[in-house]
Amino acid sequence: MRGWILDCFADPDRDGMITWLKTSSGMERLEDRSFRPAFYVWAPSDRMQDLRASLRTTGIAWTEERRRTWLAEKERDVLRIMPRSYAELQPMARRIDRWGLYRDYRLFNVDFRMDHRYFMAHDIFPMGLLEYDGHFRHLDTPWRLDYPLPDLRSAELHVDVNAANHIPTLQDPVRSIRLGQVVMEGDEASVLDQLQAEMRRSDPDVVISDGGDGFYLEYLSHRASLHGMKLELGREAGLRQARGKSYFTYGRIVYKAPAHKLRGRLHIDSAGSFMHEEAGLAGIIDLSRLSRIPVQEMSRLSPGTAISAMQVNEALRMGTLVLWKKNLPEDFKTAGELLKSDRGGFIYEPKVGIHDDVTEVDFASLYPSIMVVHNISPETIKCDCCPDSRTIVPGIGYRTCEKREGLLPRVLRPIVRRRLALKRLAKEGGRRAPAYNNMAKALKWVLVTCFGYTGYRNARFGRIECHEAINAYGREILMQTAETAERRGFRVLHGIVDSLWLQGHGDAPAFCADITRRVGIPLQLEGRYRWIVFLPNVSNGVGALNRYYGAFENGEMKLRGIATRRGDVPPFAKGMQHAVLDRMARCRDAQEYRDTIPEFVDMMRQHVARLRDHDVPLEQLIIVKRVSRELEEYAPRKNESLEALQGLKAAGFRVPPGEMIEYVVLANPEKRVKPAQFLEGDEEYDDERYADLLRRAGAELLSPFGYDMERMRHEIP
Repeated sequence: MRGWILDCFADPDRDGMITWLKTSSGMERLEDRSFRPAFYVWAPSDRMQDLRASLRTTGIAWTEERRRTWLAEKERDVLRIMPRSYAELQPMARRIDRWGLYRDYRLFNVDFRMDHRYFMAHDIFPMGLLEYDGHFRHLDTPWRLDYPLPDLRSAELHVDVNAANHIPTLQDPVRSIRLGQVVMEGDEASVLDQLQAEMRRSDPDVVISDGGDGFYLEYLSHRASLHGMKLELGREAGLRQARGKSYFTYGRIVYKAPAHKLRGRLHIDSAGSFMHEEAGLAGIIDLSRLSRIPVQEMSRLSPGTAISAMQVNEALRMGTLVLWKKNLPEDFKTAGELLKSDRGGFIYEPKVGIHDDVTEVDFASLYPSIMVVHNISPETIKCDCCPDSRTIVPGIGYRTCEKREGLLPRVLRPIVRRRLALKRLAKEGGRRAPAYNNMAKALKWVLVTCFGYTGYRNARFGRIECHEAINAYGREILMQTAETAERRGFRVLHGIVDSLWLQGHGDAPAFCADITRRVGIPLQLEGRYRWIVFLPNVSNGVGALNRYYGAFENGEMKLRGIATRRGDVPPFAKGMQHAVLDRMARCRDAQEYRDTIPEFVDMMRQHVARLRDHDVPLEQLIIVKRVSRELEEYAPRKNESLEALQGLKAAGFRVPPGEMIEYVVLANPEKRVKPAQFLEGDEEYDDERYADLLRRAGAELLSPFGYDMERMRHEIP
């Protein structure tokens, strides 16, 4: 038979792999109980005999092999361990690690996903076209640009809960359910029966929910159990679940809802999927093919997980085992060496104020391209085989391997090329242009994360010296580019990591072509501004690195770091900024902008007047904040988020760290903050609190022209 892999997962009860194929005639379920996963153990020669003896006592099957345990090493003796069951793999690995006192034995290929192991073992991938006659034979390649896909039937799942206390709970009954265009109403048991019947009738391949992981699938299952029903929304019985968790990443707490994955069809929770929001289903499918992570899983994972999987895939193809618990220490450095090497990207402090005749140029995927062009990888930086290498990292002196291409460049080179090709195809238009655009967006995020992972201590192939080398090349490239720009008649207004803002009448296309030829990385013309405003830091008045707004020659605005881009700003304040920015966009140059400032201030004044007249709907005043800790961990002082959490707790709701809360600030001194879910619609908001938010949003735009908060309060009472 011929078809596409829609879904693949392990059945630990039967020790088999289940694969669902989408064929021209329908769906086919394949069960493979012959697949047996394995992991590997290396021990020093004086401990290997102890390890063999311990394994004999367990009855676990094992064989001796010669394998490479690190990217640039020679093969060495290892033991291949074959657990009796899928469920035994992880406990057995932990047991062996304990035998080695967590230091003597090194374990490999332990923490791979079962579906990932299966795909690699059979050289197949999700949503890939293949033939199956007892064996898989692929008819597709993951890197193909115009690959065929089956006609996937999608349906949105919407659940309307008859919530007694505004926020839905497991105790509240179902009011109605919509699947696709079909609405199911009536008594609860009937609605749930109708849902299962409609799921069987319409038989969607993809079910898209808004909050299915966070609440609705667990809720529906619970409500069905109250009627003696077992809710089955997949093509076979059972639900694959994972627990929710809060974790710290990039300076903030994030909450990840428990996953609820269907069997035989795909459930994508649009509310909890970063990749679906950024790149849609087309982007998720493309990443799934490249990483060999099933579509349903990929929708819930980060771009960093995708690039990590691609690195693992390439390492396995190179014949290298993948270490379970990486323990690669940072090389020793003197204080002087640390000062030279431990630096970030180069920055030209922005010149605060408004400027016209400005051109922005950006390097395309600068850091990934540096890794490719300069062969930066954990096994190529300061390698043992090239002590006399003439390829030296500027400023920090690390030598780079000249004999082999590293793992990271091997992984990144096709991704960089693919993204450029997809962007070109998207620009050409046509029926698949939106899909190509989303596929390019997905790869953008993969390339963004790959640099950070080189310095992440838990990354499988991370090494801080790689991170330092990439930054060093980046600094050198940006400085050379800026110097060349000045020689060509430009003035550098601002520069950050991979972008420059240049003022003057130089030949920008010729300049970009010159730099591209010299550096080997494309320098692209982002656009030419009629005018651009660089904003100051509120605390010290110096130029903020990533806060600016400007109007391109075609009237399109580019906005970075201002209120309208932030998630915690009420819609009414964002709307005011949008209105003012729309008026600003009509200004032809910096002088016209300056002349129109009184009009901008008057527009802000009109918005504040609407607030004073209580002419603003409450939903336009909702403030959104991320919960950073448990309620009990907040300091006992006046705090809007704390008051909102206390209100939710009083109603019986716990909000875990990383979740978002929504509230409105009221004029009631006894109860200033009310969670948005509890609003009745007739509450009186605190107009002065919101007037200050509008003044702040206005001052943010006009601060380079002397409009601080004190002046805004004076001009907009």
